[in-house]
Amino acid sequence: MNTLQLIKARAVKSRAVDLARSAMVRAFRNADYTDNQHTPLVRSNKSQLRYRGIAYEAIGQQQEATGGRNLRYRGVSYGVY
Repeated sequence: MNTLQLIKARAVKSRAVDLARSAMVRAFRNADYTDNQHTPLVRSNKSQLRYRGIAYEAIGQQQEATGGRNLRYRGVSYGVY
């Protein structure tokens, strides 16, 4: 094989690997959790609003707990700061 054929074969292989990686990323993009020890990342119900550990009801529609600030460790929820 000459040099151009080797370069082309390497380019085709790297393109195939990149396509396979992107296909796997798309397939596993929305996976919630992997085992029974961890809770799902997306909650079906809304989180309880808390201020220094004391729960309260929302006054307006703008007040709602964000999922990114909800602390979790092995299925135990610690509330929202």
